[in-house]
Amino acid sequence: MERQRREVEKLQKIIEEEEIKMLRKEMIPKAQLMPFFDRPFFPQRSTRPLTVPKEPSFMSSKYWRSNSCNDPRYFQQFANASRKFIK
Repeated sequence: MERQRREVEKLQKIIEEEEIKMLRKEMIPKAQLMPFFDRPFFPQRSTRPLTVPKEPSFMSSKYWRSNSCNDPRYFQQFANASRKFIK
């Protein structure tokens, strides 16, 4: 009984080791083949509709609507800060 259990465990261990060897062998990176450029490339036309351009509305953003951004002192802060870095 004990001997049979040991043999089964040995077989399982050998099988697991073989599986690990196979997995490691599969994980070795291999170079991809170079594609053939003997035929010209013809891209397929998309089935999606074209995008409709919209005019950018920069002044309607929430950023510009806030009172602190419209204050001229707000922009002077950044102008003064950039002058400090130039020196």
